[in-house]
Amino acid sequence: MAARLVKSAAAAFFAVSVIAKTNNSSTCRYIPGDEGWPAKSDWEQLNQTVGGRLIATDPQAHVCHTPTVDKAACDALKTPIDWHGAPPLYVTRLNLTLTQWDQSETYIGKPAETMDTYYQNQSCDPFTSTSRPCELGNLAVFSINVSGANDVIAGLQFAQRKNVRLSIHNTGHDYNCKSCGPGSLSLWTYNLKTTEFIPEYESSYYSGPAAKFGAGMGLGDSLLFASQHGHKLVTGECGTLGIAGGHSQGGGHGVLNGAYGMAADNVLEWELVTGEGEHLFVTPEQHADLYWALSGGGGGTYGVVLSMKVRVHPEGPVTGPVLTFTAPNVGNETYWKAIEIFYKHLPTIVKGTSNSIQFTFWNNNFAALFAFLDQQTSSVINSTMRPLLAELDEIGITYNITTEKTSTYKDYYNTNYGPLPYGLESPSTTLTSRIVPEWVVVDSDANAKLVDAAKLTTESGLFQVDCTSSDFNRSSHPDNAVLPAWREAIVACNLLAFWDWHAPLSKNLEVKSTMVDVYAPAWDAATPGSGVYLNEVDSSYKGDFKQTMYGANYPRLLSIKHQHDPNHLFYGHFTVGSDEFTTDGSGRLCYDGL
Repeated sequence: MAARLVKSAAAAFFAVSVIAKTNNSSTCRYIPGDEGWPAKSDWEQLNQTVGGRLIATDPQAHVCHTPTVDKAACDALKTPIDWHGAPPLYVTRLNLTLTQWDQSETYIGKPAETMDTYYQNQSCDPFTSTSRPCELGNLAVFSINVSGANDVIAGLQFAQRKNVRLSIHNTGHDYNCKSCGPGSLSLWTYNLKTTEFIPEYESSYYSGPAAKFGAGMGLGDSLLFASQHGHKLVTGECGTLGIAGGHSQGGGHGVLNGAYGMAADNVLEWELVTGEGEHLFVTPEQHADLYWALSGGGGGTYGVVLSMKVRVHPEGPVTGPVLTFTAPNVGNETYWKAIEIFYKHLPTIVKGTSNSIQFTFWNNNFAALFAFLDQQTSSVINSTMRPLLAELDEIGITYNITTEKTSTYKDYYNTNYGPLPYGLESPSTTLTSRIVPEWVVVDSDANAKLVDAAKLTTESGLFQVDCTSSDFNRSSHPDNAVLPAWREAIVACNLLAFWDWHAPLSKNLEVKSTMVDVYAPAWDAATPGSGVYLNEVDSSYKGDFKQTMYGANYPRLLSIKHQHDPNHLFYGHFTVGSDEFTTDGSGRLCYDGL
């Protein structure tokens, strides 16, 4: 059975890959068609080594393309989403018809698949011509369904010995496709689903409740597990994101940052296999360099994470006021003055507190969701919001405010970002990010420039701005590699548009180009010296990635990367050390040296 699996995979891939044999440099990883590409017997041997868990990539949309058309299965991928009620406002605003293909849930649980529309590159999707061949494109050729450290070690050794590109893949929730790569062997960690509740974790730096999560656990599943034990944990709002992967390794922002710090601040231990094949458990006291780098320095760079232990926090009620206002027309001055006022009041609402706010707006509509944790009284909440509302009253804007209270954070999350565990998020997006320092919203001139950037971004109606505001530097934690700009931030914003599968590719790329070349520079100019969130930045971002994603931490991170990945196996777009690699005209990944 295993041999037939490998034989079928090789035949399928070679059928869609017309690549001339080449005498490529030894610094470049082989791709299918090269003389050095592993023979079928090599893949069969690897399959035996990993207990028959080698999987050939078979893109799920192959059912929409000859010669494997399955009309019913293809139509299912193109079925419109059932919103179980009114669709999100952005759907009706833009008259979008989102399908199952637009949902993250379509991609998770499938080896090699990525949700990133740009990196899918129309290689195999349901919306191109049936007669167009289904190709792997940027997807891995084979995946090892990782069950533990030995599978990872086997994959690392094979990739090094056979000169094959390596990738690390979990749920596929990945805006820069760091988890994929043409011609690669993927280490697929999605099925590492271990969980453990630890009532009393003891160390020199933390005593209290904790939980252990395997690398395959998503944010939604992890939140549900913690809630079953009467606790909550720091997550983002996308339930399909891997908690021990890009989320916590990249920093991790969300509703609970003001109460408990960034996701990386809450990590107690990492279990990983380094590029040297060492199976390690790292803490602030043991292998401290790796603990520091993994906690905020970016995923897929220093090793293959198998699990982590993380602080959890007692469940409690959440009060969630919702503030909305609209403009009668695009360009309305009172509307934009209201947004300027809202930005100005962020520090008075969240600084030094456990409060957080998530808000979204476009050219004539604004909505903010507040989160007041635990037992804050109505009088305290009202007094916190009163200065903001009073100033909105002064300019005469009509707003609406409603308040809901849930008994647990899990219920709050499920109401606003659910249904758990995955939610109804749409991954078919074009987005980038910017971290806004506190001084920008406090200074009236700087705040006005920030709002000008927001006006520019949203004036066409194609883009909206989504933001999270918290005190990102309130919690004590061991030293880590979280981008220093987060510690000075009052809000982080995404510029967001939605991919139109029915429009020509050129139209979608034009939207992407405008964001990168016009909107992002405007936000950069309005927030000098700050940075971007390395997990939520466009693949064509033109800023200095070392400075804006890693800051002063970069030289130390690069040294740790070189130390623990001496064979240069780990690569991802915008990861530490990524500028030491290039890709040749046929897609080979090449290491160019220091």
